[in-house]
Amino acid sequence: MKRTLLFAVALALITSACAADSEEPGTTTTTSVPGTGAPPANGDDVLLIIRDEGGFAPIEFIINQPPTYTLLRDGTFIFQGTQPAAFPGPVMPGMSQTKLTADQMEDIMVLIEASTLPEIDEVVNNEANQFVADASTTVAIYFDENGQTHTYSVYALGLTLDDELPDDLANLLLLRQRLADFSFGDGEPYTSDSIIVRVVEGGGFAEFEDTREWAFGFEPDTMPTLNNFPCLVLEGADADELRATLVDATQATNWEHATGMFTVLARDMMPGESGCDQQ
Repeated sequence: MKRTLLFAVALALITSACAADSEEPGTTTTTSVPGTGAPPANGDDVLLIIRDEGGFAPIEFIINQPPTYTLLRDGTFIFQGTQPAAFPGPVMPGMSQTKLTADQMEDIMVLIEASTLPEIDEVVNNEANQFVADASTTVAIYFDENGQTHTYSVYALGLTLDDELPDDLANLLLLRQRLADFSFGDGEPYTSDSIIVRVVEGGGFAEFEDTREWAFGFEPDTMPTLNNFPCLVLEGADADELRATLVDATQATNWEHATGMFTVLARDMMPGESGCDQQ
């Protein structure tokens, strides 16, 4: 792997870099199962999800991030669209979609195979935390034709600037970069029928002077709590109503409820996600 390529990918990833992994430095854990390796059949099922988890960023940003890339078997490719550079931006991250060609899908399948994703059950590689602090973890999830998931998690992927990476990591890095290439250019807006909504107690960003009365059909004190944050999934008409309420709200909008001040976070639920147990 050329140093120049790795450096380019490192620059692309550094914006999301920055919460050290909880594993011990330099550890890799692996659980393997026989891989299928066959190109999946056509359909709207999920083929691949790539997420970025952790990093040195406000918790409100981390827990409201959708998967970086979601690729369906029919070539539908969903990714986060261009976001406003200035803070505060919209509450809901804007998502885009495009359709990959048969040749592009074939290239992706070659890289999936070369990364060993179809051959593993779950691999966690934290070796880079000996050299890089406060980076994010790239989580690649491959869905085989039977619906089984194969997960490869790599801390600080592409940020070590090694001249030589093991073949599986080098190809995983290339897989991510190829998807990043596909995310540039024209894309159509993507919205889901389901929205994941979380609330954070305390509010914040009072300097932006955007405080509004609670305007939602759910109550923060009765929402299920997962990973320390009240969270629920809204679908259909409830999701549409929430989207309309948040249309002119920003990341700095505070919502005043009878029980206190809250920040409301929301994003489209992507194919392959199960709801609030996602980051």
